[in-house]
Amino acid sequence: MMKKLLFILITPALIILSCSSPNSERDKKYDTTAVENLDKLSEIIGELNSCSFTLNTMVSKTDGSEHLREHDVYLRGPDKMHIYSDGQSGRKSFWYNGKQFSYFSYTEKVYDMIDAPENIVATIDFVHNKYGIDFPAADFFYPTFTDDILNNYSQVLLLDDEVVNNEGYIVIEALNKNEIVHIWIDKISHLPFKMSIKKENGEDKYYEAIFSNWKINPTLPDLLFEFAPPANSSKKELNIKD
Repeated sequence: MMKKLLFILITPALIILSCSSPNSERDKKYDTTAVENLDKLSEIIGELNSCSFTLNTMVSKTDGSEHLREHDVYLRGPDKMHIYSDGQSGRKSFWYNGKQFSYFSYTEKVYDMIDAPENIVATIDFVHNKYGIDFPAADFFYPTFTDDILNNYSQVLLLDDEVVNNEGYIVIEALNKNEIVHIWIDKISHLPFKMSIKKENGEDKYYEAIFSNWKINPTLPDLLFEFAPPANSSKKELNIKD
């Protein structure tokens, strides 16, 4: 079940789970319909055995610069993952086959392969703790997604529906004293379509992630999750910065 997996999309900084504590209990305001829609999103994702999609991310810095990346993501529970990522800092890929986590930079022609735990959750925790790699937009794939939102934001509100390219979306807003998050949920599939985060403090002032090309329970062959170093590449200890 996908619910038992921590799903990742590799970009610069952890998002929702890194928020500061919400305001006092008296300031909390939770719209029950908004919470129900968050629960429904988690339920849909929890029933998946595999999925693939594209994620386009944009981070706007306080210095006025913008950092763009596109990620093609493939996941098969409980122990298979592949991500291809392209952006201003170059092209790279990640593979996890249940035994090894592999990284290859197409731009620098360097790779690393490390022994990994037996499932995606443990592997992501291990890679994060050892190499400091953060995984934003993963929050949607936590079984505790709704609780994490409620614990980190003092207000969770249901806004007016929006239509984008003739598709209807539920829009939810979550706020605390440091940031405002907007989440767009597809009204038919109830999968995430878009998320934006506006921060009051820090180097990153705005983050946006747009999901597309969702495929639900596709057949993903073992070969997709295997990595073999190209002949013209060299081994270099994993050190990923974007």
